[in-house]
Amino acid sequence: MLPIALSCIVSLPADAQFLSGVQLKADLDEAEAGTSFAKRTIAMGYVAGVYDLTVGREVCPDRAISAKESMGIVHRYLGAHPERLSENAAPLAVDALRQAFPCKK
Repeated sequence: MLPIALSCIVSLPADAQFLSGVQLKADLDEAEAGTSFAKRTIAMGYVAGVYDLTVGREVCPDRAISAKESMGIVHRYLGAHPERLSENAAPLAVDALRQAFPCKK
């Protein structure tokens, strides 16, 4: 079983992404509309994970923010940048959060 699982990982294309901007925006659309608890959970976990990985290094909020607020920031950013939706969702979420909460240099 393990060799089969490993072969699936090894066979991923070099440009493979876990989630695209299109997919994350669709999940955030449904989360905002309240039509899918599952999509809300996926979107919240994804955005919270990106936030946790970048806070204090690339994202520097001057106050505590909620998961709902961070989701809204990313959702608005994706809506404002439809030309980037085919990209990997993680850098898009980082850009959205960085724009909202830039670190002082």
